[in-house]
Amino acid sequence: MTPRYDHRFFLPRHGLVFEASWRRPARTARSWVRAHLHALAFGGPTPGSPEHDVDPEALTAAVELLEEQDIDAAAMAFTDLGYVVQVHAPR
Repeated sequence: MTPRYDHRFFLPRHGLVFEASWRRPARTARSWVRAHLHALAFGGPTPGSPEHDVDPEALTAAVELLEEQDIDAAAMAFTDLGYVVQVHAPR
């Protein structure tokens, strides 16, 4: 699974939605220029993005916890990866 800024899962056994959002750093003019120059010079993911900072194997393990519907363990795993987790009823 590829790390993204937002992940959303429905847990049918519990009737809940699990959302994990990456903490986006505050963008200053200087950080925007640095990210743009990095993209032009090197390509690939921008430093500070989940594609750059999240281990895909650890993300896969966190998703497997969700597939097992172990909400607490999955929330801890996503939090350890740097995501902000919210669990709520469907809207």
